[in-house]
Amino acid sequence: MKTFFVEQSKNVNIIRLNSILQKDNKIIINRNLSKINLKKKIKLVNKIKKILEKENCKQIALEKVLKDDVDFINLLYSSNINICSPKWILIKHTREIIEKALKGEKKEETEINICVNEVNSIVEKYIYEFAKEFKRLNIITNHIGKFKKIEENLYKEYGILITIANNKRKSLSKAKLILNVDFPKEIINQFTIYDNATIITWEDDTKISKKRFNGRIISDYEIHFDKNSDVSKFVSEHNLEGYDLRDISQAICK
Repeated sequence: MKTFFVEQSKNVNIIRLNSILQKDNKIIINRNLSKINLKKKIKLVNKIKKILEKENCKQIALEKVLKDDVDFINLLYSSNINICSPKWILIKHTREIIEKALKGEKKEETEINICVNEVNSIVEKYIYEFAKEFKRLNIITNHIGKFKKIEENLYKEYGILITIANNKRKSLSKAKLILNVDFPKEIINQFTIYDNATIITWEDDTKISKKRFNGRIISDYEIHFDKNSDVSKFVSEHNLEGYDLRDISQAICK
């Protein structure tokens, strides 16, 4: 997917008429974002959107300093612009994270519980893989009907039975390993959570309010890119030192 890199000018020139400059694969904001009001931010986002539409692009990577502006981020999302996120690395490496979380326990002797409401190709891929590898796979969802076809296919093609449920009192009460795909904290806290559960979460703000909860919540994943990696070379070639390397990894992923 084509990606534009959005950053703030290092030398903001308010005399210059253009608040947005396009240079190759970069969109440069010629304003100090932290010092302009919401109305002006809306105009900036509209200009960014026009550039992306012209270039047939829907994905951007943001310079770190721009990520601190909540209004700007929300305006971008509301314009249906995909923003590269470090979460992409966590999602991509979920299998490795689970392997480490198991601490030597065998998958074929372990249950995995997936909290998910929306189906996409990535979610479906993991469900099929984990259903084959783990002793049992349980899907906890508010939209049971969306997962019935997957359930039927797993049984017809592989003879694998999975459980689809939404019992807030029982579904996660004994779950030692939980993959939270898209339950916000308001939803997941409606469930009784096992005190020592390990939760790998794709959501940004997963917190368990239960006072007795003493488990682990894994919400981030650091990865090292050596100087000879494609990511490091790309950063150097395009002068992207102010960006999160995990965002760059998503941006250049084929």
